Amino acid sequence: MFLSSFVVFGAFAAPFFWFTMQLSSESPFSLLVSSDEHLRGYQQGPEHGPLGIFLPGFASDLGGSKSTLLAQHAARSRWGWLRFDYRGMGLSDGSFAELSISRYLADLEAILAHFAQRPTLLVGSSMGGWVATLAAHRHPEQIQGAVLIAPAFNFIQQYFERLDSASRQTWRDRGIHHWSLGPGGPSFPLQFTAVRDAMQYDPFQNPPMLPMPIHILHGSEDEAVPLLQSYAFMGIARGRNRALEVLPGIDHRLQGAERPLLQAVERLWSYCFG
Repeated sequence: MFLSSFVVFGAFAAPFFWFTMQLSSESPFSLLVSSDEHLRGYQQGPEHGPLGIFLPGFASDLGGSKSTLLAQHAARSRWGWLRFDYRGMGLSDGSFAELSISRYLADLEAILAHFAQRPTLLVGSSMGGWVATLAAHRHPEQIQGAVLIAPAFNFIQQYFERLDSASRQTWRDRGIHHWSLGPGGPSFPLQFTAVRDAMQYDPFQNPPMLPMPIHILHGSEDEAVPLLQSYAFMGIARGRNRALEVLPGIDHRLQGAERPLLQAVERLWSYCFG
């Protein structure tokens, strides 16, 4: 059993200004995914062989702290690595208001198709963990493993259900809602189609088959995604090679847990690729 020393079961950034420091080891990456929209990011390392891909969370971009930390570690380790922005975020084209799990999954699948000959390790943060799980279920031959950081399964539906009835009806009627990230925080326009779309990707209704090793990192003080949700997911996900590592005193942003994150990615990289 993978990582048997852990409990084993069968932060959001505001995208007002995107100033991302390109590492000296990185080259710009661009991929056309529709008639007039490109995904953009940074790629580094060998042109063949294993590839790691980082998936940011909701309203986060490739310049976030976890993304940068992992890119720096990949450079030191001489790994093939890619960090990118979903459409509607950061360097990539598109409108944030059109966010949906389907679109984010399509963005990742376009990248996987582009690197179809490369065995892949996914590292997904929050919403990125949800997207990574869906992709791993769909592409088990290519995706060799995944590290999920406080995966925010069903967070779009859960947010909608927490709204009062008048706000839910207004969102339905107007088709647009300004999603707030907390008192005094930024808000983002989001179409109601995102709610309808997300319902089809509920892993608790349709448990994914994950034959590859899965390692979840989740802080005990996570204020955004309950730790119990990760316990529940590990209980229903199909596949035997998975582990949950609880990080005492750590919240959703994972600040202060940089070392466990790097160790988890290193272990999984070595396990998958030698």
